[in-house]
Amino acid sequence: MSNRPLRIAGLALALILIFAALVLIGLRVLPQPHSEIDYLVVGSIATLVTLGSLFALLIATSARSTEMFFKRRKAGSTESEPPPPSGN
Repeated sequence: MSNRPLRIAGLALALILIFAALVLIGLRVLPQPHSEIDYLVVGSIATLVTLGSLFALLIATSARSTEMFFKRRKAGSTESEPPPPSGN
């Protein structure tokens, strides 16, 4: 059996815990009473950090391909050569 569903569940749980911890810390840091804007700012910052963590974890774990962002050219080929002339 594959460990993939277990790893995805663990990743989701970790991200939920990161988000909840950031929201709690943010609400503790801001002075009372909280306005609607305070909740918006805390939630936005927590979302930004959580999505950044997700991106970093995905890059570090499952997406280790060397050709992730670009494709390497073969050593002998060059794409700048013009096509051969047609026999018209």
